[in-house]
Amino acid sequence: MKKGFTLIELIIYVALISIFISAAILFAWDIIYGRIKSQIYQDINQNLRFVSQRIASEIRNASGINAVNSNSISLSSHDVNRNPTVIDLNNNQIRIGYGNSGSCSISSPCSLSSNQLSVTQLLFENLSTVDNKSKHIRYMLTINSNSDRKEWQRTKTVTASAELRSN
Repeated sequence: MKKGFTLIELIIYVALISIFISAAILFAWDIIYGRIKSQIYQDINQNLRFVSQRIASEIRNASGINAVNSNSISLSSHDVNRNPTVIDLNNNQIRIGYGNSGSCSISSPCSLSSNQLSVTQLLFENLSTVDNKSKHIRYMLTINSNSDRKEWQRTKTVTASAELRSN
């Protein structure tokens, strides 16, 4: 009596092992791609939250509104070093500039949004009352990922508003 594997048994064992290894590799790739997709979603949400809260904070702390354009706003401030404060959209980045000197002056504004994401839309709308008793600004911004892969592309829009605390 001979002991060993027949050729058919060997082919079946190799096929079963190949199926299990292929399934494990596909499962690992799904986990890796899912992590990347989740990271992109988190980056977009964090940027939206940070930029939106920063814009709202600047509007609330301003002493007045100098000018409101479709994609920029100029605010006056009680602080001489921060007067005026300008927030605008330039080259798919939201920028903020304070006054005429310093590291984030109007002539060299600092970016609020990440350079790994694109801000495709920033709109400001002045909702102030006619008698200026209530100075209110609504803003809308849209951020999307700069990914080449379709499954990693994401666009998110937020609309919010803020009212000046002091007149």
